[in-house]
Amino acid sequence: MSTLRPMESRDVATAEIVWSDAYPTMRASYSMPVDPRTPESIERMQSRVAHLLASDPQGSWVAEDDAGEVVGFAQALVRDGFWVLALLGVSTRSQERGTGTALLGKALAYGSTSMPGLIMSSRDPRAMRAYSRAGFDLRPAIVARGQVDHQRVKPSGRVRPGSSRDFDFIATLDRHARGGDRLPDIEDLLDNGCQLLVIDGEGFVLASGGRPVMLAGANSSAASELLSTCLAQATDDVIEVGWITSEQQWAITTSLDAGLTLHPSGPVMTRGLAAMPSFYLPSGMHG
Repeated sequence: MSTLRPMESRDVATAEIVWSDAYPTMRASYSMPVDPRTPESIERMQSRVAHLLASDPQGSWVAEDDAGEVVGFAQALVRDGFWVLALLGVSTRSQERGTGTALLGKALAYGSTSMPGLIMSSRDPRAMRAYSRAGFDLRPAIVARGQVDHQRVKPSGRVRPGSSRDFDFIATLDRHARGGDRLPDIEDLLDNGCQLLVIDGEGFVLASGGRPVMLAGANSSAASELLSTCLAQATDDVIEVGWITSEQQWAITTSLDAGLTLHPSGPVMTRGLAAMPSFYLPSGMHG
């Protein structure tokens, strides 16, 4: 049986090791592409864990085995009255022992159960079962994946680079589009190399190498233009547009127009939401 304790700064590197064991193994089991573990990916993941530990220490927990080794961790965040399970990973050798369920319980205890909430679930049936039993509604989702066909996708002339001067607009739009803003996370993503793109008064997207990290719009036209402009920046790498539910038909059309193909994905799990917001693509880590 694992012992749970609050995460500490010394656990950040170990959490990355656990994630690099658990997450690629899950993806490979469903024939999904697995990115190689590189110095850059290690630094990026450690930065994500450290950011959440700094912003939400009460939502960050680790599980230790009998030898005192960290074998799992969970991090939940609360932003503007909105709860998100950001990360949950258990090393492959420690699964099927109730560790993930125990960590989920600690994450759920952070914040109020009356808050709306989001979990971007993996395709693992055990994860879906745990989240459903925790009171979350399951919303089937797909991912669009592939190399962008640059002959078929063009940037919009209405999209411009954003800056901190746009933060008030972004916070307002985020509250309207999804029920709460994520400015602390947006600032962290910008500090770690993401690009902010904006349509004045209508939407924004955080982009990383042609991949949309998070997107929110006031209407389907703006959302589609932002996604197209983001995808137009892609290189020859495989791009994923994730967590597309039935409410985001515009994202399906835009992704297909860019030459991507549609694949099964883990579901989006929601609490306190009558429906998924339409003109919005969630971040896997920030909701």
